[in-house]
Amino acid sequence: MKQQCPAKVNLFLEVTGKRKNGYHTLATLFARINIYDVLDMEVVSGAQPILEIVDELGAGTLSAGSDNLVLRAARAFYRAFRVGVGVKITLIKRIPMGAGLGGGSSDAAGTLLGLARLLNINLTASRKKTLHKIGVNLAADVPFFLKEANFCRATGVGDRLKPVKITKSLPFMVLIWPGFSSPTGPVFSALPPSRRSVVLTHLSQLDRLIRRLQTGRPVEEWGGLLFNRLEQAELPVMAEVALARRILGSAGAKGVRMSGSGSSVFGFVSSHAEGERVVRRLQAYPWKVYLTSCHG
Repeated sequence: MKQQCPAKVNLFLEVTGKRKNGYHTLATLFARINIYDVLDMEVVSGAQPILEIVDELGAGTLSAGSDNLVLRAARAFYRAFRVGVGVKITLIKRIPMGAGLGGGSSDAAGTLLGLARLLNINLTASRKKTLHKIGVNLAADVPFFLKEANFCRATGVGDRLKPVKITKSLPFMVLIWPGFSSPTGPVFSALPPSRRSVVLTHLSQLDRLIRRLQTGRPVEEWGGLLFNRLEQAELPVMAEVALARRILGSAGAKGVRMSGSGSSVFGFVSSHAEGERVVRRLQAYPWKVYLTSCHG
């Protein structure tokens, strides 16, 4: 059985506070995009999950050991649902790591959902709550990937989700992975302080952005409302990200932003043909460039 695990971008991300445990609270707008990892699952002899990784990116840095989110998710699922059979999971890795695209979280969610399908476990409301609890303990983005919604407004640490219904497809997207990772923890730690009044202004901006997306307005009317506070982190890696943003914007993309804590950068184009032109212009740079789109 195969399970597709989509990437995401953050169309908006504001940091609203910090908890006593050190985690930052957010207001963000998640959007699934059409770039995928794939999980291939099969029942095998034994009583434990086994993980194998096929790294199509050639990064060679992803461990298949007990720290891997897929294996952690599988073991938590086994404990919660008292699974007594072996399952071999092959992770085909296509989403760049450390790119702000949620690949690891999506893989973890896909593991939970895929095991339920493979083992014919009916996901009742109470069992979905169990998966949500497992997901929150794995990573902040996992609950979003457990949802069926393609767009979600999220608060808390990204785990309190409200689906956003967007009926008209968004334009095509050009996404750049500059080829390096951005460290999530240090990015948050390197943020300069924000005044409460500025944060509140940005939250009203998020409201406007959602309304314009829901009413199907063109990108020219909402591209300027996209926002990511984490671009302001005072780290050397952000200078590289800012360069990628400037180059993508000068190539013709609109609403150019970093996703999550980076390092990937995305922007919108008016058509598939324009997207192909932008991709060709970016071939001079040592980056991985995707022409993709948000889920419709």
